[in-house]
Amino acid sequence: MQPQINKAAALYAFLIFVLGALPAHGEAELIDGIAATVDDRIILMSEVESQLELAAMQYKLDLADKHYTDSLKHQILEQMIDDKLILIAAETDTTIKVTPKEINDALNDHIDRIKKQFPSEKDFLAQLSAEGLTLKELRSRYKDEVKNQLNKEMFLNRQLSQITISSGEVKEFYKAYADSLPKRPAGVHLAHILVSTRPGAATRDSLVQFADLIDRKAKQGEDFALLAQTYSDDFSAGSGGDLGWFNRGDMVPEFEAAAFALNPGEISDAVETEFGFHIIKCIEKGDDRMRASHILISFKPSEEDIAISRSRIDSVYAMLRDGADFSQLAAQYSEDENSAQAAGDIGWYGSDELTEDFKQAIAGLQPGEYSQPVGSQFGLHILKILEEKPARPLEFQDDYGDIEAIAKRHKAQLELEKWVKDARSRHYIEIKM
Repeated sequence: MQPQINKAAALYAFLIFVLGALPAHGEAELIDGIAATVDDRIILMSEVESQLELAAMQYKLDLADKHYTDSLKHQILEQMIDDKLILIAAETDTTIKVTPKEINDALNDHIDRIKKQFPSEKDFLAQLSAEGLTLKELRSRYKDEVKNQLNKEMFLNRQLSQITISSGEVKEFYKAYADSLPKRPAGVHLAHILVSTRPGAATRDSLVQFADLIDRKAKQGEDFALLAQTYSDDFSAGSGGDLGWFNRGDMVPEFEAAAFALNPGEISDAVETEFGFHIIKCIEKGDDRMRASHILISFKPSEEDIAISRSRIDSVYAMLRDGADFSQLAAQYSEDENSAQAAGDIGWYGSDELTEDFKQAIAGLQPGEYSQPVGSQFGLHILKILEEKPARPLEFQDDYGDIEAIAKRHKAQLELEKWVKDARSRHYIEIKM
């Protein structure tokens, strides 16, 4: 289980980042102090303060010491200046193209991470409303910052991908930094038996009927946005199902075929994809791009489906307790096709790669022993430890690939620092804080 996080604090940290990162214009510049100028771009004092508050929240910093706080502000401002220089370079590089789909995906990922800190999406939206924002407004206000971030990442990846490192450089790096290199984490070789928690036939039939019902409501003239807010399982529910503009090739084939067959104002029949059943409304349309809203009825198992899966995994666990062979049970009952015929073997995992639930399930077990059933997004598992390796220092011969990767990152960091130093000499920078 993940540790509980105060939901208001989680959203507050998010809003600090989102609103603090947005550029200010007009009268805001007169009310707010200017911390620095980079060419024709400004960094406001409020932006620095917002980043300071976010850092304090994330790293539990004590800001009572004014000398320490002032020093930290200046460090943050220097980083923000470097960030502006990278963005300027990215925006002037005409070979860099960020697609609407990439922006949309990045927005979804970030907002989904925030939502997971709340007991439910309803709680998330309620807290957002308390801050005076709708999800659509939040996405709109954050969109430019996400685009900027993607531009910077693409520019840096392109610059740093040109960096190469020789075996001699790796060896010299290892000699210089061997004592401070991270240890190879403890590893565990696992096998498992998986019983999935997919919706059964009866549940699927009920989902089909429910999707058809919502489709009829939409086609009979009920407010589509309200239907999406009420029934959709997608992230877009909070904005009335609005997906914004997307191009051909951005969506899964079944969704795209149905969407581009519509004219503005038309509503599709329920369309099945790997995610569930979609009801799509075309809002605007061009030759190869369109704007649409949708309602998603996702494939969610019922309580009865989950109970059936729990009964099945408990039966397998009972057979193990009675002395049955793990490998044979994996071949017979596991629903992981990739590992079922390999004695359930799912390979090696570092201790930092396992979920908290898995870590707890195998805590205290010895090689050859197996866990009680434990859940994940894929279903219910019984885990068996095949081998274990303790944490250890990196060795040049055995771990050359890992050391090479660390050495290359170190060289890339030095190259980036040189690039920034050169960029600072080529741009007008004035610090006013």
